[in-house]
Amino acid sequence: MRNISGSVPAHRWVRPAILIVVLLLSLALLAYGAWLLRLERGARAAERGELDAATNIYASAERWIAPAFASLFPDHYSRSVFPQVALLYSQRKVDEALGKLEQAATAAPSIIDRPEYGFWNGNILLRRAMDGEDPEVIMKNLFAAGEQYRKALAAAPDDWDLKYNYELVQYLIAQQELENKKEESRIKSILERMRTVTEPGEKEPPPPEKRG
Repeated sequence: MRNISGSVPAHRWVRPAILIVVLLLSLALLAYGAWLLRLERGARAAERGELDAATNIYASAERWIAPAFASLFPDHYSRSVFPQVALLYSQRKVDEALGKLEQAATAAPSIIDRPEYGFWNGNILLRRAMDGEDPEVIMKNLFAAGEQYRKALAAAPDDWDLKYNYELVQYLIAQQELENKKEESRIKSILERMRTVTEPGEKEPPPPEKRG
């Protein structure tokens, strides 16, 4: 029944509005449950050694979170990203793993402050150092890896994997510096010997002529 002004009473809209809200919440919960199931499927595939399949499953789970919402739900976004980085790293696809980290940092900048980000970024830099040949590049990557581990430890001081990797990098830096000093000392020694050989010595006086 309409009121005097001819408008529909407000209470008639309450029930339909509640039903719509309940329906939307139900759909959201169903979607969330399906997303969690996808993450579980990815984990099981990784346990079975199906690394490519697991990577694809996690990637599809990542696509469920639109880029515009990644920064709003960094916890959920990271649960689909970091497993991909781990799988790519385990397959020695270092460049792809680094690209995934950079993509995640762009989509959700707060993810940089997470210890997992520093852990995997440090691992990638450490791998590049171990695979390198140029001493300067090796040291650059080692120092960068150590800095990533240090930042991650500030957020997760009880993480033993981070502690181990950080100490490993410090040991490698010390060993590399020692090798560099030995190499510098060896080069200096070679140069000194070369100077000794190439520098002209004092000429001996000619022998006296024999008298007849």
